[in-house]
Amino acid sequence: MTPPPRPHFVRLYPEIGQAGSLQTAIQTALDHAGYELTALLTSSPGWWDCATWVDNGNRHVSIVLGSQERWFLMEFWERGVRMADGKTTDLAAAAGATGLWQTGSRLRELQAAWPFVRYGKLAEAYEHGNPVETKWEIYRQSQARHIDHDLIEAAYAQPKLRELFPFTSHATLHLSRCARYPFTADLPAITPVADGTYEVAWPTDSPYGSGTVGRADTPQDAIALVTSHLPDNYGHAVDATAKDGLDKTDST
Repeated sequence: MTPPPRPHFVRLYPEIGQAGSLQTAIQTALDHAGYELTALLTSSPGWWDCATWVDNGNRHVSIVLGSQERWFLMEFWERGVRMADGKTTDLAAAAGATGLWQTGSRLRELQAAWPFVRYGKLAEAYEHGNPVETKWEIYRQSQARHIDHDLIEAAYAQPKLRELFPFTSHATLHLSRCARYPFTADLPAITPVADGTYEVAWPTDSPYGSGTVGRADTPQDAIALVTSHLPDNYGHAVDATAKDGLDKTDST
C-alpha cells in the first residue's frame, strides 16, 4: 500500500495531498490539458511523492517540489542536454509547459507560452546546430575561477582542437568528439596543477585505460600532448552522444 505524501508537502501543495503524489497530480493535469503523455516515477525511491518526469526518448521534463517554499522546479532536456529550466507555483502551468515541450516546441515558443521558463545562448546554439562554437565562446568569455583562460586560449588556437566540444570538470579541461552527454572519453584531459604545470591524463572512463600521459610546463605544451593523441577518425564534433557509437574509436 502506498503511504500518503509527507505532511510538509501536503501543507505547501494541497493538490498533492488530494492526489497522493506529484506524479498523480501532474498526470491528472496533463490529461486535463489534453496531452497524451505519461508522468513517471523517478529512480530515487525517496522522491516518490515529490518528483516526477515525462519522457519520450529524445526529450524529457523533470519536476521536483520545493520543500521549503511552494515551487514546481522544472528542467527541460533534449538528447542529453538541459535546454531550459524554470519554476512556477501553478500546477496547471507546470503541466502545460511539460506538454508543450514534449510535443516538440522550440525554446522561444515554450518561453512565449510560459514566461517562467528560462534558457541561455548555449541551448539556442544546440537548437540552431552550432553548440561547439558557442561553448568555446562561453569559456573564452567566462570569469569563473575554475576556468584556466591561458589553457582555453591555447586549445582554441589549435585548429584541430577547436573543432572538438570542450567541457570542464572542476578545473580539468576535456574535449569530446560529440556535443551531447555522455561525451566521448578517448582524448587525454588537461588539469592545471598548483605548481603552475599541467597534467595530461586519460579520463577514468577512457577506452585506453587511465593514467598520466605526461606533464607540461606550459598550456601550449599540454595542448601539443593532447593533439598527438587525436584518434584516427578525428573530425568536427558531431551533434550526438557517445552512446550513438562514437566512443568506438581506432585511436593511435
